[in-house]
Formats: sequence, C-alpha cells, structure tokens
Amino acid sequence: MTAKDRLGKHGEQLAATFLAAKGMRILDRNWRCAEGEIDIVARDGNALVIVEVKTRSGRSHGTAFEAVTGEKLQRLRTLARRWLAMHSERFDSIRVDVIAIERFAGDFSLRHERGVA
Repeated sequence: MTAKDRLGKHGEQLAATFLAAKGMRILDRNWRCAEGEIDIVARDGNALVIVEVKTRSGRSHGTAFEAVTGEKLQRLRTLARRWLAMHSERFDSIRVDVIAIERFAGDFSLRHERGVA
C-alpha cells in the first residue's frame, strides 16, 4: 500500500469515527459497483447520507474540498440510487456530504459539509 493509500484509509477511518460520534449509523464503507465507489454510506435519522471523504497532506493540488467537482457529485447521486436499489432500507431523503481532512505538520483538521448536492 502506498503512502497516499494509507493516508486515504486513515482519513476515511477518521471520518467514520466522526460521523458515528455525531449519531450517524454507518451502513457501508467503500461500497463499489460498476459506476464507481461510495466512501461511506450512513443513516442520519431518516436520511440516507452518501459521504465523499477527501484527505490531503498539503494544498499543492488545491484544498480537499476543491477536489470534489460537480461531475463527482453527480456520480455520487447516481451511486446513491444504485445503493438503494440493492438494499431494502428506506429513507425519507438522500443527502451528499463531503468530509475534507487535511494534514499539516502531523495534525489533522476535519471539515464536514452537509448537503453539498
């Protein structure tokens, strides 16, 4: 596993722990289908929450949030429909959240944006 992959896995674990501490129930992690992958699938009350996690060790390629494009958000909405079609759980709404994690000098900062798409 590369250093980048380890950083990404660590970021996803931080995000899952953060969401659980906020009362969300983690339903799936790294769920894949032919169209792509969802980092975290969670339940927040009666809402299905699709979470994109971006972890960066610096800003030489922009911030973690800048890495989540409109195209990526659209793909996540499609993936949410695919996930729902394969699971029996029902929800009142679907939300796409982004968690941006940045590491500077060994410390991590986490920013959670709800309902970005």
